[in-house]
Amino acid sequence: MANRYLSDSNNSFFAIEDDVDDETFLRSTTSNSSGYTLPNNSYQNRSTYEDKRLQLLERKKQIEENTIKSSERSISLLRDSEQIGVATAEELMRQREQLERTEQRLDDINATLRFSQKHIQGIKSVFGSLKNYLSGKAVEPASSTSSQGLLSKSNSSTETSGAPSGKSDQSMTAQGAMSSADTHPGLRIRGLVEQEEVKRNRPPAMSVNQILDNNLLEMGDTITRLKGLAQGLGEELDSQNDLLESITDKTESTDFKIQQQNKDMKKLLKK
Repeated sequence: MANRYLSDSNNSFFAIEDDVDDETFLRSTTSNSSGYTLPNNSYQNRSTYEDKRLQLLERKKQIEENTIKSSERSISLLRDSEQIGVATAEELMRQREQLERTEQRLDDINATLRFSQKHIQGIKSVFGSLKNYLSGKAVEPASSTSSQGLLSKSNSSTETSGAPSGKSDQSMTAQGAMSSADTHPGLRIRGLVEQEEVKRNRPPAMSVNQILDNNLLEMGDTITRLKGLAQGLGEELDSQNDLLESITDKTESTDFKIQQQNKDMKKLLKK
């Protein structure tokens, strides 16, 4: 009874030949355990796959965040470049106004020099008449009368021409400021820049693809405006270079006229 199960002779379902030794039963249970229990390898495989999936999702999230941050930095740099371009355009506009005022003043100086040259010629004729009179030569009264008429006419023309110079300077300055304000590329693009300075409100439910699409669209628009601004600045620089050449020519002409008139006045004073 120590190593055998008890058998009941009256029970036909429990016979002596069905008795199993304890050690035999335990060995058979251990050997056949694979049919009734799950192996430990399946749990390990599932855990490994889940860890890999989580790692890939985390890596994907980091890449998306880095991409969004990179696009936002690019937008910030493009906005800074646009602001610098607009500031440069405004500075060029002020420089153009100064150059136009300088050119207008040179025109006024040249006009004054032309009238002063006529005065010098009139003074020369008067001095010549006086010299001829003092030397005993007969001088027709008509010549002196004509010379005096010439002097009075030149004086009146000088007064009339000299008076409105300030008004013409102001009017030309105002016209130059208006024209430069209408055509300058910096002011043409300023409205766009002010619109672009409005902060973007990102909805919390916006997907990563939508955010990237919006950022790329804004970058493309900003680059297009920067291209137009650069072309406008180049055209403005070329125009101002032409204006500088014109001012240089007028300055040289004015200097030559002043030197010539100084020589004429010195000759008259020696007589």
